[in-house]
This record gives sequence, C-alpha cells and structure tokens, in this order.
Amino acid sequence: MFRLSYRPRVQHVLCLMIFIYLYLLLEHFILQNERLRDDLKQMQRQLLYPKPNPHWNYNNSWRRIGNASLRHEIYSAYFDARTDIVGRVRLDEEITIGSLRVFAILPERLRDSQISCIVRFADFSSYEIVAEEAGAMHDVHNNSFAAWSIMCPLHVAKSSPVQLPQAVALSYASNRLSHLSPSYVQISYPRNMSELFAKSRATISVCVGPIQENYSNVLRLVEFVEMYRLQGATHFYFYYVEASEEVRRVLEHYRLRGLADVFEWNVQSHLQDLHYAGIVAQFNDCVYRANVVDNYRYAAVVDLDEVLMPLKHNSLADYLRQCDEGRTSGFVFRNVFFYRKDSNDTFNAPAHVMNRLLYTQSKVRRTLEVLPAYIRSKVVVNTRGIVEMGNHQVYRSAPGYVDHIVHQTVGLLFHYRDKCINCKMVLIVDYTARRFGSLLFDRVDATCLEVFMERHGICQLA
Repeated sequence: MFRLSYRPRVQHVLCLMIFIYLYLLLEHFILQNERLRDDLKQMQRQLLYPKPNPHWNYNNSWRRIGNASLRHEIYSAYFDARTDIVGRVRLDEEITIGSLRVFAILPERLRDSQISCIVRFADFSSYEIVAEEAGAMHDVHNNSFAAWSIMCPLHVAKSSPVQLPQAVALSYASNRLSHLSPSYVQISYPRNMSELFAKSRATISVCVGPIQENYSNVLRLVEFVEMYRLQGATHFYFYYVEASEEVRRVLEHYRLRGLADVFEWNVQSHLQDLHYAGIVAQFNDCVYRANVVDNYRYAAVVDLDEVLMPLKHNSLADYLRQCDEGRTSGFVFRNVFFYRKDSNDTFNAPAHVMNRLLYTQSKVRRTLEVLPAYIRSKVVVNTRGIVEMGNHQVYRSAPGYVDHIVHQTVGLLFHYRDKCINCKMVLIVDYTARRFGSLLFDRVDATCLEVFMERHGICQLA
C-alpha cells in the first residue's frame, strides 16, 4: 500500500512568508493612511478661513484660454474642502486643506501630459500647482471637444488664518499663451464661510439642463418649477444658451423671489462639436455650486421635460427624508415616456383655471416598458457624495458613497417627450401626477398672472 506524503519545499515556505509580510505591510500602510487622514481632518477644522473676495457675486461665463483660435475655454472653479478625494495629502510643514475643482472645454484628445493651476491671491502674487487629476468627463459622444474636470490639491502652511487664493487659471504646454497670459476665473467659496464644515442643509435644489434653441415654452417652464416646489424643492439653477423674451421674464421673476439662480451659458462656438451644449460641464458645475456655495444636501439633475415622481411617498422630499441613510451618492430613477402627440385629457382641469394644458395633468398615458437603470434615467444626488456627475448617472462617487437604483414600484422618472423614441410602444394609463393637480393649477395661474398681467395671466404654450 502506497502512502502519499507532501513536504513543502523551502521555496514555498519563503513565498508564503513573503506574502504574509507584504499583506501585513499593506494593512499597516492602510491603517497609517486612515490615521493620517483623520488627523488631517481634525487639523483642517481648527484653522480659520477668511473669505478671499467677499464681493464675488458667483456669476460665471465661458472665457477663452490663451490662443483664441484654439477655442479652449474655462468656466468656473470651486474650493472643495473634502480631503478624502485628494490622492496625496500632506501633514508636515504644509497641510492639505482641500482642492480646487475647475471646469473647462478642451479637445477630447489634448496632447499635454500635464496641466497646472495658476492660483492668484488678493495681493496679485501667484504660483503654479500641478493638477492631480485632469481629463475629459464622460458622455463625449464622439465629439472633438469635451467637458473637462481638473483637480488641483491645495496645501498651505500651518498658520491661522489661512491665506486662500482668489482666482485660478489653467496652464499647459500646447497652448503657450495659457501661461504667458492666463485667463483667470474667480474661485467660488461658501457664501458664508462659517458653513464650510457645517452639516449640509436638508434642502432639495434642482439643476436644470441648458435652455437652448431659443426656448419659448413659458407654460412648461412655470409648470416645471411649481411641480418641483410641490415636491419639496426650494431652489433652482438655470443655465441658458438661447431663450425667448417671455422665458427670460419668468426666469427673472423666480430670481427676484430668491427661488432661482440664472446663469448665461455662452457656448455658442461649441454647439456643433460639444455634446448637447456642454450639458455634462453644466450639471457638474451646478452640483458643485449647490454643495460648495449654498451647502444644499440634494440636487435633482433633470431637464425641463422630466419629473422625478415618487409612487409610494407624498413627495420627493418625503421619499428622501425616509429613505436616505446618509451614504447614498445618488438615487437613480428609471425612465418612462409620456408623448406630446398623445391626446390631451383635461378632465381634471377646474373650470376657472386660465392655463388648462399642463403637460403633467393632460398627458396620462405612459409607456409600459420601464427602461433599465442608466438608460435615460435621472438622479437626485447627495452633493457631498459626488466627484463626477453624468447626464444619466453618477460616474464617480466620493469614498464611502454608492448610488442606489430606485425600484420601479417606488419611484419613476416621468419623461414628457416632444418626439417619440418609439411611437409603437405599448402605453398604459397612469394618473399618479394628478395628485398634485389641484395645487398645481392654482400655482401656475398665480405665477402667470404675476408675470403676464397684460395677457390676463395666460402663459404661452409653444
């Protein structure tokens, strides 16, 4: 009878010992890194942060970088106090206090291997910081230009108060004038610097896709705002490329009431070679603005023909209040279509209302098929948990955050399309949006009367 025996060779034992040693070394490094970052956060909160430019009004516009013929542009920059998204932090002679996030339009295949941030202070002194991250964001769609996100870490001496930069420009070798004649943009900080490390306000803001092609549907715009206000939203961010005079009047009305910020989105030179008027840059700018400047916890990232609709909660605010456990970067609502060519049902419109054809109330048939997550879906995000936002999904969350796909029985994205994606899709009746009808009709009429008194409160329907 044979007895099989195995005696480990010396090489195998050595390999095992080396593996265990490397594992323990890696574990020790991870623990040390976590302790370093914990110490850094404590030190970071002990410093004083005076606002470098108290008169900055937070309005931005696209500006050319260096050589104008290259059509490279820069829009905005934000001071991001989250040190956990910085790869290489310091806690020695200098301390990492956060980073600068810059949004630009550059060629999708920029040949430069290195991009730098030139930071400028109130006394006009400046220095360069090599970007830790720089690249085209997602959703390029084979266009020659893309929305870029650039992150430059910010390290300062261990002193208080901290001297913060006032403005930043981008510099890279292929555009020599970017260094010789920098195009600076103001850095956006919190409106109130005391809220820099405060708990975010449990407020829903709404980031609206770019208004373009001389948009003129005033009634849809008013209905959109009032529907989201009924859902719990308290602030809106609008970016316009082209809009009719009537639409501008409505936007100004909401701005004067403190309900909206309205920004010029002057990307006319890139409408043919940049995906959907640079919507990815716009959504990212909006999410960072909601987080950094206004300290809002939530931002619904949608277009004017889209409504995030909870099915088992009274409103979007109620859904988030009950379902957000604190570490969700984004709640992904799956898409269903309502079509403009479908017949109008005005049965629930009260006889006294002036503006009867509200799209959420007159279109009651939607597609039976619910599209998969990330296919035309839209997201309401926790602004603290976002590093890179896409048009239909979160592309990169902050460490410790993950997105959540809302079950189709809990919530859907109601997408009111002007044109059919597939006009032969099976439609079913869905009256969910009508639960807001009574208040919605009254609010729309009241707003239209305030803005268009000379028309007896009639909002134009394009």
